[in-house]
Amino acid sequence: MGDYIAKSKAHRAKRDASIPASYLADLSAAGVAPLPDEKLPLPFSKSKPHMPEPTTIYPTDNVTGVPGKVLSLEDVAITETPIDKLLDLLRTGKLSSVRTTEAFLRRAVLAHQLTNCCTDIFVDRALARAKECDDTLASTGKPIGLLHGLPVSLKDQFDIKDTEMTMGYVGWIGRVAKSNSVITDVILRAGGVPYVRTSIPQSLMRCETHNHIFGRTVSPFNRSFTPGGSSGGEGALVGMHGSPLGLGTDIGGSVRVPSAFNGLWGMRPSMHRVPYENAANSFLGQESVSSVIGPLTHSLEGVVTFMRAVLAERPWELDPILVSMPFNEDAYALKDLQLKKGSSEPTEAYAAGKTQLCFAIEWDDGIVHPHPPITRALRETKAKLEAAGHKVIDWIPYDHLRAYDIIGRIYSADGGEDIRRSCEQGGEPVMYNLMADGKEAKHLSTYESWQVNREKSAYRKEYLDYWQATKDKTGTGRPVDAIIAPVSNWASCPHDTNDHVSYTTQWNLLDRPCVVFPVGFVDPAKDPKTALDKPYTGLPDNADQEYWDRYDPERWAGMPINLQVVGKRLQDEELLGLAKVIRDAGATLH
Repeated sequence: MGDYIAKSKAHRAKRDASIPASYLADLSAAGVAPLPDEKLPLPFSKSKPHMPEPTTIYPTDNVTGVPGKVLSLEDVAITETPIDKLLDLLRTGKLSSVRTTEAFLRRAVLAHQLTNCCTDIFVDRALARAKECDDTLASTGKPIGLLHGLPVSLKDQFDIKDTEMTMGYVGWIGRVAKSNSVITDVILRAGGVPYVRTSIPQSLMRCETHNHIFGRTVSPFNRSFTPGGSSGGEGALVGMHGSPLGLGTDIGGSVRVPSAFNGLWGMRPSMHRVPYENAANSFLGQESVSSVIGPLTHSLEGVVTFMRAVLAERPWELDPILVSMPFNEDAYALKDLQLKKGSSEPTEAYAAGKTQLCFAIEWDDGIVHPHPPITRALRETKAKLEAAGHKVIDWIPYDHLRAYDIIGRIYSADGGEDIRRSCEQGGEPVMYNLMADGKEAKHLSTYESWQVNREKSAYRKEYLDYWQATKDKTGTGRPVDAIIAPVSNWASCPHDTNDHVSYTTQWNLLDRPCVVFPVGFVDPAKDPKTALDKPYTGLPDNADQEYWDRYDPERWAGMPINLQVVGKRLQDEELLGLAKVIRDAGATLH
């Protein structure tokens, strides 16, 4: 045991030493306490095996305003410039990539000091790459690609050649990448500047960000709350404007939950659109429900820019499982969503060549009720869309508890062997993860795994038919265009309590693209606690009532509220166009 503790401390110290002193901010000048050091080994709960007890006391202050107190006005202005405007400045040479990268490095280091979000900070490498971008523009007059000169942060799953990446496992310390992950190559081809990597939970299979090497990452909105996981380091970093564009992964909500908990835009693309080749992961070889790479950013433009930039580089020529689909601009413009003959006439607001859409609202998933702030956000979004001339109907969940059971058995089909082996390699104990919930996961035989896949396929077909059948309810001549749903049952939560993910895993099982968007913040005056009339009983131990009882309006005050819009498989560009409609209706925060 002592060996893994020593290795963890040494590697963490190595990261800390890599940060030049000139980039470190004086937190005392802003009146902010630094994060406490976690002591290893972590104490584990007796009631929930492998769950670390939150014995460390985290400051509860909102630190999102600290950059304005300690960074220069120019650094703040650069790092808070909207991504579309920032890219325009970079590609026209009005702002250098070197200056931009310096600003984001300083803000990223500050975000890290406040939230413990980074695993690697590549100061020299990033500045050399930024100079390369500037020199290319100066000598050719042309930008390198759609991300020319833009700093891009990477989750600790993506290899950068000749650098050490652990993916949160002690046994990976000392592993140096011999090549880039394909997504790294694509970002470089598009002109991006990789400059930091961000923290994850051990195993990835947890919506909290915590591992033995780097410790816990905290929310910048309330440091006693989680930023989510598994892309929680990205969520905290981007939430602090320490990155204009972060790359995460999502097999059960790992892009969407951190996006939601940090008030960001994010996307879970359909499988096989964005290249995953040569990225590290848990469950490599498990292809029943594949992890996907998606962006976390501050605007819809950031999400669209990511998809355009990646697909412009023809990634299907680098990753053999991708579909060869360039970005579909017509689908993004919603040109295919026209009223069909015999359908209802458009409303007056949509008489001038516009298309009336029909969204469905999933008020809850029939498993766990969302907290009052989430329900308020759904109500407000519905009202904004209706005021803009669109139709909104209720979505009655189709057997979502069954989906939650199916995907749980897919996750744990190996009986936890993959994660156990990875932990044994470094001599570290297995931390709590969503697969096992403190119990031994059943190791399925090959035949049993095939049967679970048959259940998945049958459910997907039933759900497709159920969606298509809404054609008779929409009045547009089409089935529902998209579903608007919660991302989680709550707007973040205290550390070590975020262990339910039915609102996100549903759409991984169905392989539906999802876009997360910010709506507002928890307001105790608007979001009072009320009684839960009829708790759902599908989960053991009265889980629905337990989650509901944890809500405290004062404790949650100021936490971001987000929703997700869910589209049709492989129609990602259309979904982005629908997200734009929601944004343009005034239903999003920005």
